[in-house]
Amino acid sequence: MPEIEGYKVVPLRVTPDAEYCHSVYMKEHFIRLMDPNKPKGRTLFLLNVPPYVTEKSLETFFEQVGPVVSVLFAQKAGRDEDQKWMQKVTEFSNAEAPFTFKVAYVVFKNSNSVSRALEVKSIDLFSPTSKESYIVTGMQLWHTQYKDRILDVDKTHAYIDEYMAAYDEREREAAEAAKTTEADADGWVTVGKRGNNAGFEQSEGIIGKIEEKMEKSKKKKELTNFYTFQIRESKMKNIVELRKKFEEDKKKIETLKQTRRFRPF
Repeated sequence: MPEIEGYKVVPLRVTPDAEYCHSVYMKEHFIRLMDPNKPKGRTLFLLNVPPYVTEKSLETFFEQVGPVVSVLFAQKAGRDEDQKWMQKVTEFSNAEAPFTFKVAYVVFKNSNSVSRALEVKSIDLFSPTSKESYIVTGMQLWHTQYKDRILDVDKTHAYIDEYMAAYDEREREAAEAAKTTEADADGWVTVGKRGNNAGFEQSEGIIGKIEEKMEKSKKKKELTNFYTFQIRESKMKNIVELRKKFEEDKKKIETLKQTRRFRPF
């Protein structure tokens, strides 16, 4: 088979008698940055994979050359592109993986399987014995896609019940951990009155002292006489206090005069 810029070009057949086939480009996957999901020496890279090809069909075919660990799809080549392929697909939505041409990564268990995979003459997505195709195409594919868009009510109910049961279990464990003052997943400890270290009693007097201390600390951190309006207000406040003190002194003098104990000399 021909090679183009390091790629081996092979036809992809879905039936034994297919006359016109898509061409798939294959080579051993290699990048400078290590990727645990696509290990060096055990990963085959495929380009121009048709939309109707599934992970299961490729896995079934390449199992003939060696044990397959996983098959990953991506919109384009890149380190983390395979993680974006199914990121919008959830159990409670009709979102599907993009139906478009894509790239594929076939991860083998053994390193010699990659060289054996590059020796194949064609990628035949059908059974070698029964000749039955591994994938569905045409009207059957459209019918299958339409049915998949309709949520199964029983399956959805079962999924919700399972999710809520797991949620209730997590909440129960969190409540038990709070009672025993154990650290949660984020490292926080709920302080209570149980155990050897019961903490202090949060009475109104203690709470009041704590709030007063926090208020004093807050005032210390505030900037005084920094802005123009603060300087102006400080001066006005000082004048008011001086006037108040002057009036208080006048009253004291009057009181002393009345009691005849005023001796200025």
